[in-house]
Amino acid sequence: SGKTTVWCNIAAAVSSGRPCFIEHGETVQREPGTVMFFSAEDSLKYTLARRLRKNGADLSRIISLDISDERFQAVKFNSDFLEQLLATYRPELRIFDPIQSFVPAEIKMGDRNAMRQCLEPLIGYGDKYGTTFLIIEHTNKQSGVYGRRRIADSADIWDISRSVLIAGDTGENGQRYMAHEKANYGRHNDTVLFSLDDEVVTFRGTSELTDRDYVLKVQYSGKAQPQRADAKNLILHLLENFQVEDDEGNFPEPGRMETGTLDALLKQYGVSKNTAARAKSELTKEGKIKAVATGFGKDKKWFTVLCPDTNG
Repeated sequence: SGKTTVWCNIAAAVSSGRPCFIEHGETVQREPGTVMFFSAEDSLKYTLARRLRKNGADLSRIISLDISDERFQAVKFNSDFLEQLLATYRPELRIFDPIQSFVPAEIKMGDRNAMRQCLEPLIGYGDKYGTTFLIIEHTNKQSGVYGRRRIADSADIWDISRSVLIAGDTGENGQRYMAHEKANYGRHNDTVLFSLDDEVVTFRGTSELTDRDYVLKVQYSGKAQPQRADAKNLILHLLENFQVEDDEGNFPEPGRMETGTLDALLKQYGVSKNTAARAKSELTKEGKIKAVATGFGKDKKWFTVLCPDTNG
């Protein structure tokens, strides 16, 4: 999804004081800042310096250790060396790409408690040195998962993060998206659309669609849409034929779908929110579907379920 070029654009914005692509159209006034990054996937000399320059970086404000430097292996989230670098250079932004390369070898990334202990020092470093940490994480390859379940390793990585951005492909003309999926310190921003043009991130607009919307769009894109189906028939068609992984990693039998997921699918088919609501209301009155709730409090979820005689 162009994650490296994306963070190069963000780093360039901080180093130059100019807005980055996700701030397009906003009035941004800030002093140029220092950026320190560590990349275990690309060479500073042969790849990253070029991308940073193309995206408008002030390279005099960019600090890094190349992966070929013998000190690189000492850069770990809980290492004294990391704090020494922070204390010396006090960068406004610190980037790690990808997360796996900076977790100590003895820590299992699937262990929630271990990962939290590993990442917790960054919270203190942020307050102490005025640094923001941007950590790059690969998403997993499971079909039909979105949001928090896309974290490839421990979900604690999501939980300890104060803000989460997920990049992906819209499936349309080389256009990509950056969805703001978590925001502890402010509002969720609209999804930003962008393209990669000769290693430069180009803003292409915004969207109200989320990561879930785009993931589901890809998943159902190969399924046949009913010919001239109205909203009511489309709802029945989706409930009868479409399966989406639940929170436990299971695929329930057709005829039952989380209501939020159904609404997202209808939106992808071009059904407006009001039309979807009217269609569900009429189907409920006709006894063809019903709403069922599971759980309590914050764990409560609503499902739309086909009534037994719908197919009869």
